[in-house]
Amino acid sequence: MASIRFTDVQARPSACLDVTSLTLDEFQQLVPPFETAFQAHLAASRLDGKPRIARRFTVYKNCPLPTPEDRLFFILVSLKTSAPGGARAPVRHGLKQSQSVDSRPPAYTAGSAPHPRRCPGPFPHSPGPAVRRGGGRRAHGGHAAAEGTGVPPFAYDKTERRIVRPQDPAEQKACYSGKKKDHTVTNVLLVNALLLILFLSDTYGGRVHDKRIADATPYPLPARSRLLQALGFLAFTLPQVEILMSTKKPCGEDLTLAQQRANQVLHQRRLRIEQVNSSLKRCRIVKNRLRLWKQGIRDLVMEIRCALHNFRVRLTPWQPMVESG
Repeated sequence: MASIRFTDVQARPSACLDVTSLTLDEFQQLVPPFETAFQAHLAASRLDGKPRIARRFTVYKNCPLPTPEDRLFFILVSLKTSAPGGARAPVRHGLKQSQSVDSRPPAYTAGSAPHPRRCPGPFPHSPGPAVRRGGGRRAHGGHAAAEGTGVPPFAYDKTERRIVRPQDPAEQKACYSGKKKDHTVTNVLLVNALLLILFLSDTYGGRVHDKRIADATPYPLPARSRLLQALGFLAFTLPQVEILMSTKKPCGEDLTLAQQRANQVLHQRRLRIEQVNSSLKRCRIVKNRLRLWKQGIRDLVMEIRCALHNFRVRLTPWQPMVESG
């Protein structure tokens, strides 16, 4: 199969979107910050990640990826197609297997794209008008929908990704998800009203419950802010933050018609974070079963995808998640 280069898809915008998950305009805007980060990285490190102590990095005469566009294109196609490194390099880019020394996507892939925060810290947000309920109390159903304060809410949810069955028995047990009936890893995403990913939790095995992940990483949301959450995070609260959550059906009883309607309203608003998850999984490396084994790779590919999502949303803003009623 002939190799594929950026020049092959430059005249076909739809082909660029198919193989990189970015439009041609988004790709071209990402090239300058990517190349700056790439050169800064290679000034101190070699391609295999070891410290650079001798000769500096140069593009040699028969380099298979001579231009910044080719280098970024190679990495983005790797993320989009999720092919193993040994097969991906020679088939699609004319590289030998020995030249693809590291199939791990480098951390500078997204260039200066806004990476999500990985550790607790204050998030920039204007809480807006005062909220009548606070102190971590949950506002169920109609109470939440009826207030209509206009405060831009936050939302968070868990996302799972399938992985190859681990060889270690302890890791097998830690990564087995009873919900997916498969071995998975999971992260929790926190998004703001503009659907930008503000926070990405550490990567946990699929066995870990949603609330345990949330308890391990308390989100420093501003006082009087509002947080939309699913029933999987039941009993999770934050100080001076109003938790908006659907009313759980009591055992042996039915919800009232008002509670059902209020649950639908909250569900439609919280559903926007599912669209963020869908945006992340445009790339098969986080959609299909991950077959890379290097230390930290499962966490790194998710962080890169979150940064690329933020990059796309900042260039082309989505319809914001606003308060209803």
